[in-house]
Amino acid sequence: MNFHIYHPADALRPFVKQYYYWEDDTRGMIQLPQSLFALGDQYMVFILEGKAEIKPASYQAFALPANTVLGQLTCACQLQVYGPVKVAIIQLNAYGCYRLLGLDVPNFTNYYRTLNASGQLHWNELPAALRAIKQGNEIESLLDEACLQALDSHTNHLNEVDDMVDYLLIKQGNVSIAELSARHQLSRPTLERIFSAIVGIPPQLYARMIQYKTALNASQQLQLPAWQLPVATTPYYNQAMFIRDYLRFHHETPAYFAATAATIAHMPANSHAQVAVAS
Repeated sequence: MNFHIYHPADALRPFVKQYYYWEDDTRGMIQLPQSLFALGDQYMVFILEGKAEIKPASYQAFALPANTVLGQLTCACQLQVYGPVKVAIIQLNAYGCYRLLGLDVPNFTNYYRTLNASGQLHWNELPAALRAIKQGNEIESLLDEACLQALDSHTNHLNEVDDMVDYLLIKQGNVSIAELSARHQLSRPTLERIFSAIVGIPPQLYARMIQYKTALNASQQLQLPAWQLPVATTPYYNQAMFIRDYLRFHHETPAYFAATAATIAHMPANSHAQVAVAS
């Protein structure tokens, strides 16, 4: 298995977080962990070889089209890949999809949108260019070029949603909608409408995702079981609130946390870093 992580160009931040390139010669079904995709982010997925299927915990499974925008995932999802597989992934932040592609939530079916139907030809041409690469460092430049072209061709106004998202992240989700409305001088219905259209989910749910990820990281760093979560160091008032969200986003009861798995959602970004190789 070859798994590489790359940095986007400076001009693409904060809309684009990281790039991933994964090759695996394993034949048949590959079951991947639930934490592969992070809550609160969206992803552009280019399946160059193989097939992929996503099974949300509470919904019908669906096949992932070859060129797709994926997100917002609001519950635990199991990703099954049928190899051999070759995949390139662009990890976007919460409002990156709208800024780069001009796609708001009505453009999505369930959790995804097929890029082939977006009318943006350079995304349809990108997979062929990725298949033709000879060296790993070409991946980063190809993805940078595609994203920069998209950034230049779209002038979508974020309606302050980027500032709302960044403020929620700084506050670790500990922000009421009344405070957010007052800060941006918007009525609550207006704020919820523009936030949901651009991010894809209501601000209340996005704040809960941030709270959950913050608390989960705290418990993993301290190597404590989830039911011993030190509430004082997290945005939660008590363990019951954390367990409620754990069930929603992880779809199983909390247990002792093992060491953080090497997944897309958790890997640090190291430019041109080869994360895993197996022959």
